[in-house]
Amino acid sequence: MPKTIVLILTLLGMTSYAQITVDATDMPQVGHSYISQNILDFIIIDATLTGASYNWDFSSVIGLSRDTLNPVSVSSTPLAYQFFFNNMILYPDHVADYAIASQDIDGAGVVSLTERFEYFRDDASGHKITGFGANINGIPTSVKYDQIDIIYDFPMDYGNNSGSDASYLISVPTLGTYGQDFSRSKVVDGWGTVSTPYGTFDCLRVKTTLTTTDTLYIDALGVGSSIPRGTEYIYDWIAKGEGIPVFTAIANAAGVVTEASYLTEHLTSTESYTASSIRLFPNPTFGQIKIESDLRGNYLLFDLTGKLIKKDVYEVFTKIDLSTFKSGFYIITLIAENGQIITKKIEIVH
Repeated sequence: MPKTIVLILTLLGMTSYAQITVDATDMPQVGHSYISQNILDFIIIDATLTGASYNWDFSSVIGLSRDTLNPVSVSSTPLAYQFFFNNMILYPDHVADYAIASQDIDGAGVVSLTERFEYFRDDASGHKITGFGANINGIPTSVKYDQIDIIYDFPMDYGNNSGSDASYLISVPTLGTYGQDFSRSKVVDGWGTVSTPYGTFDCLRVKTTLTTTDTLYIDALGVGSSIPRGTEYIYDWIAKGEGIPVFTAIANAAGVVTEASYLTEHLTSTESYTASSIRLFPNPTFGQIKIESDLRGNYLLFDLTGKLIKKDVYEVFTKIDLSTFKSGFYIITLIAENGQIITKKIEIVH
């Protein structure tokens, strides 16, 4: 057989790797829905494995429940939230491209940030959160970051290494001030292919070390404090044009993976937002969690092994007693009567 034919056949039989560059066009887009599958057997994932021309095989992981991410236009969010993010004249650095509904925040047990939208900006230099809108102790408020949170730096290539800090501080009526500081250390520590039940992708692997600290000052007492929320390690496998990471694992300070998910559907959608009709709080909880909704439905509570430990119906306002369960993390899935499904990770603290 001629040497040229042997060479061609050899090349065809080799695994094909492409070292990609990620930029703003690969981030979420308004008019798309990104559905991710939470993983039941995340404990088997070794997120430390990485390198150049590496093949990560997560194709056999077991799916548990689904989450949907729907980017929406800034103008479709509550008007009181938009002040800093739709104002090119006064706040050009904080103008956002889109918003995403985000988890509630329980600030030191005295500040409640509910019905949150985070505002995102994607440009040539990075994927950024410029601030958020929320009901802060029941008052709709627009909150800009004093230092913008840079999630990823662009252009993203293998070997990139960077750090960024972000913060905000807000006045809370009748209480004082509350804020958070974020410190991110980011390194693109691998490239190659990643296989999930959704498919196989050329990718970059990004490791983020995220440290979050709460700041609280109570006017009536004249005292303030910094309250560390701890450090977590976020591992993202990012492919071209998929919008969100095709695989994500989160580990604690000890390096143990505590949750993971993979992209399972990427759909073009009509822009709408319905998740605000269901509210779940407080989280973390000391033993009782509340559901407020425009709709009725069913809830399912799972432990982190995927075992169903509680289920029942919920009404437009329902209190769920969790006091008999041990401290730790659980998964709750709410299934509304219109078919809407929301899955959240909750923490019980005793």
